[in-house]
Amino acid sequence: MGTDASDIEEHLRAASDAILLLLTEANQLERHKRRIPPGEERFDEMARSVRVVAQALADVTAFEEQWATTATSDRTDLEEIEGSENTPALATILQRWRAIERQLDDVEPGSAEAASLFAEFERVRDEYMVAFRQRHGAERE
Repeated sequence: MGTDASDIEEHLRAASDAILLLLTEANQLERHKRRIPPGEERFDEMARSVRVVAQALADVTAFEEQWATTATSDRTDLEEIEGSENTPALATILQRWRAIERQLDDVEPGSAEAASLFAEFERVRDEYMVAFRQRHGAERE
C-alpha cells in the first residue's frame, strides 16, 4: 500500500464517492420499493437490489476504513476528501451514475422507465466497482 499523500487522497476520494452514491442508490431503491405492492415480481427484484447495494456499501466502507487508518497514522500532509480529486476514469463513471440518479427522482416507482433506469444504475455501479477494484483493490491484496 502506498503512503504517498496523493495516493492516499485518491483512494479515500474514490471510496467516499462510491459510498455517497451507494447510499443514494439504496435510498432510491427503498423509496421506489415502498410504492410497489409486495408480491409483485418487481418488489422481489427491488429487495434483491437493495441487498446487492448494501453488500457493495459494506465492501467499500471496509476499504475506506483501511485507508483512513493509513491516513491518520501521524500524517498532517493530507488534503480533505472534498478537496482531493478522483481518477479521470472513475470521475467519468461517477458523472453517468449521478445523471441516472437525477433521472430516477422524476420517474414513477414500478414503471418500465424506473426499471430501465435502475438496470442502468446497476450496470454503471458495477462498472464503477470493477474500475475501483482494479485501481484500488489490487493494491490492498
